[in-house]
Order: sequence, then C-alpha cells, then structure tokens
Amino acid sequence: MLKNYFLIALRTFRKQRGFTFLNIMGLAIGLASVMLIYLFIIDEQGFDQFHPDSDQLYILGSKNKMNGKEYSSAYAPGAWVNALKSQFPEVKGGTHLISLGYPASFRDRQKDKILLSENVFWVMSDFKEVFYFPLKYGNPETVFFKPNGIVISESIAEQFYGSQDPVGKTLELSHIYATDNKYVPLTITGVLKDYPANSHIQPDYLVSMGMLRNMMTSNGQNWQDNWGQGSGWFLSYLHTTPGADISRIVKAFNRTVQSNLPKDLNRIIHPMIMPLKDVHFTEELRSSYNNSRIGDKKYLYIFACTALLVIVIASINYMNLATARALRRSKEIGLRKVLGSRRAQLVGQFLSESLITAFIAMVIGILLVVLLLPAFNHVSGKHFSLAHLVQVKLIAFTFGTTLLVGLLSGSYPALFLSGLMPLTVLKNAKAGGRGSDKLRKGLIIMQYTITILLIVSTAIMIRQMNFIHQSALSLSGDQLLSVRWSGMASLNKYLALKQRIQEDPELDVVTLANHLPNQDYFGSMDYDVVFPEVGNEAHLWGQMSGDYDLPKAFNLQLVAGRTFKIGSAADSSTYLLNESAVKSLGLPMEKVLGMRLTINRPGASDSTRREGTVIGIVRDFPYRSIHHAISPLAISCRPDPEDRILYVKLPVGKFQEKTAQIEAKWKQELPGVGFGHWFMSEEFGRMYEGENRMSAMFKSFSILSILIACLGLFGLSSYLAEQRTKEIGIRKTLGASLLQILRLLFTPFFRLLGVACLIAIPLGWFAMNRWLQDFIYRVDIDAFIFLTSILLVALLTVFVVSYETLRAALVNPVKSLRSE
Repeated sequence: MLKNYFLIALRTFRKQRGFTFLNIMGLAIGLASVMLIYLFIIDEQGFDQFHPDSDQLYILGSKNKMNGKEYSSAYAPGAWVNALKSQFPEVKGGTHLISLGYPASFRDRQKDKILLSENVFWVMSDFKEVFYFPLKYGNPETVFFKPNGIVISESIAEQFYGSQDPVGKTLELSHIYATDNKYVPLTITGVLKDYPANSHIQPDYLVSMGMLRNMMTSNGQNWQDNWGQGSGWFLSYLHTTPGADISRIVKAFNRTVQSNLPKDLNRIIHPMIMPLKDVHFTEELRSSYNNSRIGDKKYLYIFACTALLVIVIASINYMNLATARALRRSKEIGLRKVLGSRRAQLVGQFLSESLITAFIAMVIGILLVVLLLPAFNHVSGKHFSLAHLVQVKLIAFTFGTTLLVGLLSGSYPALFLSGLMPLTVLKNAKAGGRGSDKLRKGLIIMQYTITILLIVSTAIMIRQMNFIHQSALSLSGDQLLSVRWSGMASLNKYLALKQRIQEDPELDVVTLANHLPNQDYFGSMDYDVVFPEVGNEAHLWGQMSGDYDLPKAFNLQLVAGRTFKIGSAADSSTYLLNESAVKSLGLPMEKVLGMRLTINRPGASDSTRREGTVIGIVRDFPYRSIHHAISPLAISCRPDPEDRILYVKLPVGKFQEKTAQIEAKWKQELPGVGFGHWFMSEEFGRMYEGENRMSAMFKSFSILSILIACLGLFGLSSYLAEQRTKEIGIRKTLGASLLQILRLLFTPFFRLLGVACLIAIPLGWFAMNRWLQDFIYRVDIDAFIFLTSILLVALLTVFVVSYETLRAALVNPVKSLRSE
C-alpha cells in the first residue's frame, strides 16, 4: 500500500512539475526560516546551561534601597557566600569573583605585544568547583594555588603564543586599581577552553585573587568580612543540592544579614538569589552586566511568532494550489471510487503526497540553512557552526514541524478531494463547489494579511532604529575614533599626544571625554548640582567631562551663550548646560547664563566639590541609551579623574590610514600602553544590539515570506488563468479589450487584498505601538507606512500575476476556444 502511494505520488509530481516545484520551494524556504529562527531561540534559552548542574547554580545578588532609590544588583558583599555555606546544608558550594571594571593591559615583554581586555576576573580556587572548567593545558587542581598565577583562555593563548603550550610562561598585567598602573609579572598556570558564546561571563583571563590581598585588607578592613556597609562587593554564585527551597533560604538569610548591619533607613540591603539560567533575561540586572549579556524574552516570542507566520504562508500556498487544482484530479478520484477505493485510502494517498512534498522540502530547507548560515550569523550576531545544526532539539523540532506542516497542509485537500461524489465528477460537473472557493479566498486573505503585517513591522523598526542613530553623538560616530585612556595612560601625557596628532591638519579635532554613549553598566554619571543664588537644593544631574574641544568633536549645537575658549585658563571652571537642565531650574536662559554652581558626587566629601560658572546652553542630545529620557546635564572642560576616552575625528575615506598614524604616535608618546580603539558608532551598535538584531532579522524573514507568498500567487494565478481560458476567448471574440481582460483577472486578487488591509492595519498598529513603548523617544506610526506597505504588496501582486494573466489575455481567441 505504501509503495503504491509513493509511486502514485511520484507520477503526480512528474505530471505536475510546475505545481510541485512551487510547493516544494515555498515549503523549503519556510522550513529553512523556521529552522534558523529556532536555532536562535535555542541558543538564547540555553544561556549558562552548559555548566555542570546548571539547574542547581544560582547568582547571589542584592536588592538595595539608597536614599529612596531602589535597584537590584548582581553583586553581593564578601561575607555572604561563606555565611550561606555554613548556615544552610542545601548550599553545598559557592564562590565569588571580582571584576574591577576598566580594561587591564596584558603584555608579553619578549614578543613586545600588548592586549587589552575587560573580561578579566580575579577568582578563588573554588571557581573550578562551581563553573565549567575544561583545561586544554595545566593541572586543574593547582592552577589557582600561586598568588601570581593566571589562567588564560584558548583564544587569548592563540593570540599570544599560537599553538604552543604557554604554561610556565610569564605574562605581565597592568590595571588602574589592581596594580596601580604598573606591570606586574604573572605565571601562566593553565589554558581554559573558550566558553560558549551564550555565557553571561566570557573569561579571557582568570587571575588568582591572592594577588589582591593587599588591596582587600588595606585601611584595617577585610573585603571578605563585608556584610554590606563597606568595601568588598563580588559577583557571587551558589551551588545547591537538588530541590533546595530557595525562598526559605532567602528569608532566613535576610534575618542574618540584618542582624549584622546597623539600622539605617537611608540604606537598606536584602539578599537576592536567582537561578543562573535566568540571568540572561533579567532586565533588572542590566546595570550589572554588559548589554549583550542581558537579553529580552519578548524578542524570543516575536521571533517565534515570525517563524509561525512564515510557515503558515508556506502552508497556505500548498493548500491553495491543491484545492485550486482539485478539478484536474476529480475524474481520477471518481474512477478510483467506482473501482472500489475507500475514502480512507484516498485520504491516505493525498496525505502521503503532502508528506512526501514536505520531507523533500525539508531536505532542501536543510541545504538552504547550510548555505545561509554565514549570512544568518552576520544578521543575528551569533557564531553558529554546522555542529549547531545537529542538536537533538533542533533535529526533533525540524522533523516535528515538517510532519505537522505535511499533515496540516494536505489535510483539507485530502478530505475535500476524497469526499467528491463519483457520479458528479464523472459527469464533468464542477468539483469543489463554493466551499473550496471560500477556503481559497480565506487563505489568500490570511496570506496577504501576514505579508502586510511583516512589511509594516519591518518598516517601523527600521525607521525607529534610524531615528535612534540621528542623535548628535551618533551622527558623528562613524568618524569619531575612540581610544581607551582610562586606567592605562597618564593624564600628563595627553596634551603632548594631542599636539602630535594635530600636527596632521586633517586631524584637528581631538578631545578627551567620558566613555560615550553612556551605557547602563558603565557606572553613574550623576552628580549633585547646587545653584547658591536660587537656594541650597541639590539637583541630581549628569555631568559630562572633557576638554575644550568636546563641543566641537560631538557637534553640540549652541542655543545661548558661548562655548569653551581653547587655551583659556579661566574657562577651566566654566560649564555648559543642556536645555533639560534649564527647564529643570524653571528659569529663562538669560537668567541661567552667568549663574554660579557647585558640583560633587552624591555622598562625597566637601574636598572634592568644584565650583564654576554657566557660560552656555546647548541643545539636548541623548548621551545615554534612548530607553532613558534626556536628563539635565552639566558639561565641564576638565577631564574626569577616571572615566576618560580619547576621541579623534577622522576624515572620510582615510580611516585605516589615519588610525595607523595615530597608533604610531601613541606608541611613541605612551610606550608600554596598549592601543585599544573602536569607532563610536560601534558603541551605539552595542547599546542597541537587541533592537538592531531584531530589526535586521525581521527584515530578512519578511523578504523570505514575501518570496514565499509570490511563489504561491504565481502558481494560483497560473491555474486561474488556465481555468478561464475559454471565457477569455469568448470575451475577446465579443470585443473585450486587453485592459478589460486584465481587469477581469486582477480584480479578485485586489478585492481579497482590500479585505486583508482591513484586518492588517489595526493589528499592525497595535503590535508596533506596543513595541515602541520601550523607547522614551520614538517615531510616530503614520498612515504613510501602511499605505506604502499596501502599495508594495499590490505592486508585487501585479508583477507576479501579470505573467500568466498577460499570456492568457494575449492568446488567439480561436486557440482559446479549441482548448479542453
């Protein structure tokens, strides 16, 4: 029986080659799209699940309330981990590690090579007992015994030493806090295999915490004894027994924490324990980790819905074409029934054809995935290899989706065709009736609706991302070379280096300023600003620090007053304010100009307070993520004591050449200091990585869905034109013009498109309005986007349907009337 089904299916495919090709290619593209999207979802959901006992690993963080402001942090005081291990038997292990912020310089003196990295962690010896720790070289039992020992990742080892075993070699470390900017020799004790990309920490260097002993015990303190009031906050992790009652542990441990802290209503700290596998989707920890380490679960739902819509469009194609061509096979069905075929056998025949089509499409879809994988990696920001395609989850999902698509796509045609009455079809009566025609129209409406939704969503996402990148900082980002200064280069070398760079007349704009745009995990730029002339109220504002060329480098637009005068010693104590700062004061600009102010870090001593005068007002610009409202800002021409990046504006078309020149001068003025550089536009890309990725992926899959829809429309128009061959011949004989014939054939499609528009417009507006709520500043959803999307779909319909329609309309009426 199965062999017979298979043979008949092959004969049918051979007889209807065009129909079969369109079905298989539509389903193949749809299945390839679904596989790629699911591959992305698997990777996102699998964050931090490669560790042994990952379901029993937790982050120990803290919930903090300080001066009325509440926030959550992935950092915990140093005393907490050991206290939990001793107090609760369910906590069978734990460790903490330090990430000191700012990049460290690593130098191999013999090779005269320096690498910079922010992925540096000072760890305890029990790190290897909690986390995945596969060593390529070295003894895992002893790698952290030496206080000057260091474990490097496989990729770092390759950059320094190629394929050699580097264990025992010396690598020098310099860091603003850990070594006071001096190079300290460390001994390489191991090489760690690279962590998967879906890990919230990417350890390039693991340094024994023993080397920080002096810093951790200075001034009569011990970071390991901190309960939350002093120095010593760590990234902390717990390893529990299976089934541990975390909520009970948190409640009980909170009592212990409070008993070890003085009562302070302005500073309240509570422990927080959350599963390690949930960290990637925990928005409240965004300020604790790099943006790329924190994802957004709603995007997974959006991508899953996109996959569903794409595969639905592909399935609709099959059902449309199968029901449309029912008349072609109606006599075959009638003869089969007369000869004794049961309905179940006919259903089996048609479902087998559908399943064979689906599984052939799956094979082609897998080949498409292999071909498209590099492009998909570029769009998604992932690093998938062919090995990722053989995951059990992906294989099972692909097989299950193919089976479901095959059954659902073929179900209606199978049930519809097998239900035709033998006498009716053998008398050459019209097979299908109104039922199949209504279904076909309904499916086309659904297909049009989905296509319009995808186009509208993509257009709004692209417009919003373009709007984000139109800020004053972003517009200059492609030309601004950012060079890491903080923690490595001495500030007294800055003016000498700036002068050397400006010897080139094409590099006249050089400044030193904060790391911009300011991302959530960089640390606060907030300061208390007081205007004595209007009271002693402290305004919590942002402060941007740089030098005299800062406004010119960042294209800041002056609204009132003046900007800094280069070389003016008096201007070293002057400030620019943004428009939001003036609005916050509630005073006219002319009143604010010339006012005195004092500025200091919240809670800092009076010795660090600075005074100054307001000399100018600049137009508002987003110096932080556009997810934040533009807040009041004071701009100083004195560089920040710690947060410093060198910015050089490069001429268009000479980026590589000028960067090489700057690096050469850097090495001359700052020997032994690593040259870490990037373009500011890259920082904006990292800031909006999730949104950019979503926009790019949506655009790609929208194009694929449009292609699938076009294949279906082409096949359906071909069939409908063929069905009306005689009607067209009669109309032409009676004097109908070509335009009238074309209108006759196009009208059904445009009517269905009109109905689809009535459904797609409110759905599209609602969905994109919800997405835009995540942005403080956002584009408007106007009618132009919807009209353009509908026009595009209409033009695609005309283009796709025209070939077969024109061919049918131009056929000689005599030939049309002779056709059977």
